[in-house]
Amino acid sequence: MTTVSLRVGRALLLSSAAALAMQAAAFAQTAEPQAAPQDEESSVDEVVVTGIRATQRNSIAVKRETATIVDAIVNDEIGSLPDNSVGDTLERITGVTADRFKGNANELSVRGLGPTLSFSTFNGREVSTAGPDRSVAFQQFPSELVNGVLVYKSQQADFVDGGIAGVIDLRSIRPLEATPRLQAEYRAVYQPKDDAIRGRDGLGYRANISWTNRWLDTAIGDLGLSIGYQHQDQAVPEDYYTTNSAFIPCDTSANNPNLITGASAQQTAAGTSFNCALRPTLSAANQAGTTQGPLYFGTTSRTFRQISTSEERDGLLGAIQWRPTDRLDFTLDAQYSNRSSLENRNQLAITEAARGITPTLIGNGSNGYSEGALISYTGNSNLEVQFEDRLREEEYIGGGLFGRWQGERLRVTGDLSYSQSHRTELQKATNMRSARRVVYSLDGTNDVVPSVNFVGFDVTDPSNFLIATPASNTNYARYRLVTDREDAIAAARVDAVYDLNEDGFFRSIGFGARVSEHTRETDLNNNGDVAIPIARDGLTAAQLTARANAECRVPFATDQFMRGSATNISSWAQFDNDCLFRAYTGRDTNPLLADSRGPEDIDVTETISALYAMTTFGTDWGNIPVSGNIGLRYVSTEVEARGFRSAVTVTPSVAGSAATIVVVPGTLSQITGEGDYDYWLPSANLNLDLSDRMRLRFGVSRSIARVGIEEFNVGINPIVDATATTVAGVLANSQTGNPNLKPLEAWNFDSSLEFYLNEDTSFSIAPYYKLVKGAAFDAVQPFTTSIIANGQEVTFNAVAPANDTEQRHLYGVELSGSHVFTYLPGLWSGLGVSAGYNYAEADFEFPDPSTVAPYVDPANLRGLSRHSANASLFWEGAGLQLRAAWRYRSDYSKPNSSTNRGVQGAGYLNLSASYRVNRHVQFKAQALNVLNERDVLYKAGEDSITEVSESTPQIYAGFVLRY
Repeated sequence: MTTVSLRVGRALLLSSAAALAMQAAAFAQTAEPQAAPQDEESSVDEVVVTGIRATQRNSIAVKRETATIVDAIVNDEIGSLPDNSVGDTLERITGVTADRFKGNANELSVRGLGPTLSFSTFNGREVSTAGPDRSVAFQQFPSELVNGVLVYKSQQADFVDGGIAGVIDLRSIRPLEATPRLQAEYRAVYQPKDDAIRGRDGLGYRANISWTNRWLDTAIGDLGLSIGYQHQDQAVPEDYYTTNSAFIPCDTSANNPNLITGASAQQTAAGTSFNCALRPTLSAANQAGTTQGPLYFGTTSRTFRQISTSEERDGLLGAIQWRPTDRLDFTLDAQYSNRSSLENRNQLAITEAARGITPTLIGNGSNGYSEGALISYTGNSNLEVQFEDRLREEEYIGGGLFGRWQGERLRVTGDLSYSQSHRTELQKATNMRSARRVVYSLDGTNDVVPSVNFVGFDVTDPSNFLIATPASNTNYARYRLVTDREDAIAAARVDAVYDLNEDGFFRSIGFGARVSEHTRETDLNNNGDVAIPIARDGLTAAQLTARANAECRVPFATDQFMRGSATNISSWAQFDNDCLFRAYTGRDTNPLLADSRGPEDIDVTETISALYAMTTFGTDWGNIPVSGNIGLRYVSTEVEARGFRSAVTVTPSVAGSAATIVVVPGTLSQITGEGDYDYWLPSANLNLDLSDRMRLRFGVSRSIARVGIEEFNVGINPIVDATATTVAGVLANSQTGNPNLKPLEAWNFDSSLEFYLNEDTSFSIAPYYKLVKGAAFDAVQPFTTSIIANGQEVTFNAVAPANDTEQRHLYGVELSGSHVFTYLPGLWSGLGVSAGYNYAEADFEFPDPSTVAPYVDPANLRGLSRHSANASLFWEGAGLQLRAAWRYRSDYSKPNSSTNRGVQGAGYLNLSASYRVNRHVQFKAQALNVLNERDVLYKAGEDSITEVSESTPQIYAGFVLRY
């Protein structure tokens, strides 16, 4: 990381880009209603509009004046955006939707097109992320410390490259262009689900303080300072129902699902001793224990999970602005975020959920359930109670130096920026297993969270979870640093704009250059696991397990598990995780690996260089003023990836025997891979002022969206094809990354017809069409690579990501509008509304990479929602503000763990209110997710449920002090 900083530091550029500077100026002008000084007499009758209405006016002004198609939420009062995170704020912009994480908006999609097709910036700069891809976790930016968000939906040449769906830009305050103030806010939060947890009271808080000031006409020029700090301490409780990461196709039905005792041959004949499968693939003995029926999708585990959480977050934003002369301006800004989140997981797991299945209801597409969905069945399994403490710590540091020099006609700007994100995730886990397999019946006809009846087994009795003779992983103590990820982006850019003759067709010409270096280092699976209790102090593993079962029992954590669902599972036997861990190991932690390197680790450097030229123009076509810009951006990208592989011993299949791969200890070595690509990205925007109230826009551009940086990993993870008869064939299931992956590229055709009836009223219709190529498939064969096998280098075809060679089509239309009913009498004049709707359609096809692929339709583009909508109804007057905000997105794809996965559509309603007592004191209240909407995920059809998360409404109340 030091090398990155030094490289950028040596560049010694002055500051940001020309168009960014112009847009920042427009932003500042609209965001600061008092920017233009007036004498006392002329301002006596001025009506000052504040609050929701002021935000709406500012946002309309930004949308109207910007050269591209844009939507915005702008407020000059730092801390005025009434949302918990910037993600929540952005969801109030038409066409912007979020994926949910811990009940809050997280990864953002523009026009329903998924987070990978959008590009996010902070003050015009690319920012790092601690997630596995490039999607920015907007939760790390508290809305109290951000005063504007803009979403550009068409491109121009001076934008940082990387967005097809749009560019999301967050703006912090510029102190010389803001109203001086000191502000403090405190909000208490109450969450009913947390209150129901043993030892908790459901309470938490958020607090922030910010100060903005400016000193004009000093000996060294104008100075401005803004700084804001926020602290959050609250729980994020959730209840879950989950399955394992993949479903399997089956058509078997066990002959006698209740027979789980007796000789092995008897259980085989009953069909209860093995997993469901496609019957022709079973052995003759197993076929005899089953009958063949309709196809269904089984899963190898089903889990009910209760989570107690605590989360602390600190956020700090600040800026210093210095204007030594009217021609020269510098701004130094910085951001810091630190989040520590602890989950205490308490689970009841059906660990062999595919064993001995006898279906009783299978979806067929016409009986109310999707084809192959296993809605109810009888099976048998060992049961486990599992406990895990999962600590995630995440830190973000970012900032930069922006400078601008303004001559008579020439403007030169430059920018140096750096951001770094670091995430670690530490897991500590134990379990207790049932002494025998248990017959159970599962029924999902009443709810997506099924009911389960266990035959002759009480899951709430701790003594039922005691094995007489522990074996490997029947009683484990796992200690894992599962993630240690560091991401850093350093960038420098310089731009120049020269204003031409105002009477000519071309109004300005600009040039610019940018260079950035993006590094990603990820250490995965540093595991220190104990698979069976460690015999010590004269006690055997069995004796230690028995003692732990007796001494580590605790009451069930909550009396409201899955209260929003119809399941009958409300509690189970619970043990203290720390107590079990000490009983199994004699210590509080396990030692991690001294050398945790492995093929899953990632070390990638991506270097990007860009040049652009752009001209703006303006003229009149008859009585129609016309303006716009046209430009060309050149982008060159180089990728260097480093990974690991070990030598292996491969034994091919002979006469039907199973082939094997054995890793040779002590042979780990580093390998490297390289990739590069270049793109020319033209763009043009045309704006026609059809009247004082109507503007027509057109935009055409070529843009790219880069694939996840971790896809470039070149480490080789050997996976056996047990039926292959050659060395290369045995290795063919092995997985790796692809440093030669290219970004998605698209030709974008955008238009927007916008009506501005007055400063409080606007509406628009914006059709768009995109030709997209190069989408990345997660797992594709073949990818040619090599490994040391049986003492020599062997070239083989592995599984790796690959680009789609087909031309895909994506189109949609976006409707948006806002209005304040100022013409209504009395109190009704404070009523206002804003709303938006986006429809998107595409023809992408991502086959499921798991074994269900032949039986299910391919997934569409990741994150693509066909329908998304948002609406806000507000009223304000006499210091009181009321707002109801609703947002909805329809089903979308969210793949994980080498399988396709979908998210069911859902709508969320938030309410907020505030009352301004006087210019110094304001009271606030909020209720988030008041309908207690659940998040539901599925695989292999919308009724093959893989995850249901139930959070809780969040109720906030507090006050703001301003001076």
